Order: sequence, then structure tokens, then C-alpha cells
Amino acid sequence: MTTKKAAKPAAKKAPRKRKLDLARLRRLADELAEYGRGDLSNLVHRWEAEEGAKFDEAGTAGSRIRLAGITATSTAGQRGAVTNWGQAARRALLKGGV
Repeated sequence: MTTKKAAKPAAKKAPRKRKLDLARLRRLADELAEYGRGDLSNLVHRWEAEEGAKFDEAGTAGSRIRLAGITATSTAGQRGAVTNWGQAARRALLKGGV
């Protein structure tokens, strides 16, 4: 009588990270920095129309922005999400050596 060995579960692969366009990130982060605490509505509309930014209202979770390979969320609304995106972009630039 032979005993069957239990099959090992397949190892999960880590999601593949896409390379970020560091020059584009630098340009967008600099553009955001120019606005400072001003009204971001013009910037948001331009990013949606020209840069392919995606904004979602995530219900009680707040807002989310996806742009240039970086996603950021905030419970403080769209302005908070854009601010968090800018911080994430700057961190990515530092990590990328730019």
C-alpha cells in the first residue's frame, strides 16, 4: 500500500513592479510644488485631461489618485490624496537616485 504525498501549495509570486518614468515624476512633482496651498482644481483637471490621472471617491475611505505609476489615498478628500501623491512621488524619486 502506497501513501500519497500531499501536494505543496504553489508559491505566490510577488507582483512585478513597473519601472517609473522618473523624469515625468519629477516634472509632475515640481508642478504640484508650484501650487503650494493654492487651489488645485486647475491642476487636477489638467492632470486628468492631459496626464491620464484617475481620481476615485472611495466612499468612507476618502479619495484616491492614480498617476504615473503611483497611487495615493486620503481620508481628507481630493486635496489630501494629491498631497500624498506628491510625497510618494518625491520618495520614489529619492529612491530612484534622481
